[in-house]
Amino acid sequence: MELIRLTSDMAVDPSGYVVALGFFDGMHTAHVRLLETAVATAREKQVKAALYTFSTHVLSHMRREPFYHLTSLEEKTAFAADLGFDRVVVLTVDDALVQMEPERFVEKHLLGCAAVVIGFDFTFGRFGRGNAELLTHDGRFPVVVVPEIAYYGKKIGSSRIRAALADGDLKLANRMLGHPYAIAGEVVRGKGRGKILGFPTANVDHDGYFLPKQGVYAARTRIDGKWWPSMANIGDNPTFSGVRVTLEVNVFGFHASLYGQKIAVEFLAFVRAEVKYDSTADLIAQMRRDEDVVRAMFLKEDW
Repeated sequence: MELIRLTSDMAVDPSGYVVALGFFDGMHTAHVRLLETAVATAREKQVKAALYTFSTHVLSHMRREPFYHLTSLEEKTAFAADLGFDRVVVLTVDDALVQMEPERFVEKHLLGCAAVVIGFDFTFGRFGRGNAELLTHDGRFPVVVVPEIAYYGKKIGSSRIRAALADGDLKLANRMLGHPYAIAGEVVRGKGRGKILGFPTANVDHDGYFLPKQGVYAARTRIDGKWWPSMANIGDNPTFSGVRVTLEVNVFGFHASLYGQKIAVEFLAFVRAEVKYDSTADLIAQMRRDEDVVRAMFLKEDW
């Protein structure tokens, strides 16, 4: 599959492609519905499918604040390939793109395509004027508008998924995602406390990711293509007066060094919130209870 990165002064000819346009953070079930529609439309027209996305969230760029994603660009690209896309185009978000009139965006990036597939509420261009209605009224190419997809009466969307993750509601978040929420990163050196406590952990670089609620989780860790049952912790180690939030994972049955390797941690269930303990002994006792709970969860696999 072809991956193309474009700065605001660049463009690529969309001729011969059905374009799925959106940010697609999370690649959740509503996104998948839209992307499957784009691929199916491309097959019907006997052309190729292209996913057009953005390097970061436009609103975060405008506010000059960092954006913490649910899905990295690497993960989006992998999802797109699995769904049957032939090309992913990443538009770099800068002031020029944000200020671009939507009519100019259409002329530059969409004109000549076989069709555009877009979500009912997606907006683009200056002041967010670009939307499904503008594209439909343009009339120079077919437009397929994918309607709202709801779960328990409310729209499935990245904001709702973030809220569920922040509450530790993994069941709701993962149902809307259609897959377990995951963070992939390199294993970096920590303070080594886990090994001393009897629970050796891999300290995962979570840079750029949205972090779920601080606490203990039943998790699954991918190492060299194999998934391992695990217990993960997100927090700042209050018992030891920590200040930096870390993601640490204790991989059951795995004893080799992971330093420098890239692994992925899938969050399956929230076990408990982070607590500051009066002593190391109290912390160790609780960690043993946590492990019992997590292992019991894996026996039931009721996620």
